[in-house]
Amino acid sequence: MINDHLYEGRYSLRNAYGKRESHNIYAKTREECEEKLAAMIAQVKADIKAEKERLKTVNESFSLDIR
Repeated sequence: MINDHLYEGRYSLRNAYGKRESHNIYAKTREECEEKLAAMIAQVKADIKAEKERLKTVNESFSLDIR
């Protein structure tokens, strides 16, 4: 809780490139904050998974071009 009227949700993780990043959300109630945080975590994980797949595809095509 930041103050009497604002809650903060924070999520820290390593992105697809291995770099640490942090994401924050703010809400007026604790319940709203928890809902937004859960949705944000799911979205961030999906984005990272998609980026890892994209990098894997790029790396595979790059290694095929070299041979």
